[in-house]
Amino acid sequence: MKAAILSILSIVLVVVLIIGNIHWNIREDSPLSPIHDTPVSQEKSSNPESYFSLDYYMGFAKSWPEQAQQVLEAKLSDKKVFHILLVGSDAIGDEKLGLLTPLKEALASKYDQYVTIEHIVYDGTTSDYVSDEAYEALIDKKPDMVIFEPFLLHDNNVVNISTTLTNINEVIKETKESLPDVTFVLMPAHPLYDASLYPMQVSDLEKYAEAEEIPYWNHWEAWPDRKDETVQDYYKELDGDKSIANEQGFEVWSKYLADKLISQ
Repeated sequence: MKAAILSILSIVLVVVLIIGNIHWNIREDSPLSPIHDTPVSQEKSSNPESYFSLDYYMGFAKSWPEQAQQVLEAKLSDKKVFHILLVGSDAIGDEKLGLLTPLKEALASKYDQYVTIEHIVYDGTTSDYVSDEAYEALIDKKPDMVIFEPFLLHDNNVVNISTTLTNINEVIKETKESLPDVTFVLMPAHPLYDASLYPMQVSDLEKYAEAEEIPYWNHWEAWPDRKDETVQDYYKELDGDKSIANEQGFEVWSKYLADKLISQ
């Protein structure tokens, strides 16, 4: 009797071991397996080129302008790089404190090497920019998308808004003659507390963008209201009636742009 029980237990043990081994092999092959536990996932994270997925990358670009999405899809299909250029006054900051570094890190974390970003900072008005033909430096970068902060704080009280809009139109026209597939996105600089003329210029910029069917990214939505005193905590005053966003301001601004560029 004991011998029979031992024999049965031995058979059960063998069957359990066989089933367990089969289950483990299936688990290793399953796409739902935890990605952090296997050598395959480590290889994937270190070499995204080997696991390229068009749908994966395009899923992050749902908030992009339609033309930019089309160019991105074409470039990704050929495994080419889509290049974004951030153009603005010193209001957009520099690599140490500004929009570029957080956006560069955010894009790399999702698009890997397939979407890049750099910036051009211009110290002057829109009229200076056009008369200097400074847009040639923009064209030389051959961007696929330009996020343009058109020097409104420099134009403020210096260049009439109608002239500002004419200058913006000239920059876009000259760029598109050389780069017909480029997408422009317009945005203002940081808001100022209880300003009078500047908000009207920004409003006219938004109306211009709507009339010309140019995407307009209104990051002011993410800041405290311009009539709220707390908005002053998001930028710092400089000499000569100038100002620039501080760390808190750039955090709000860059997060807004990152959310536009990376849909979750």
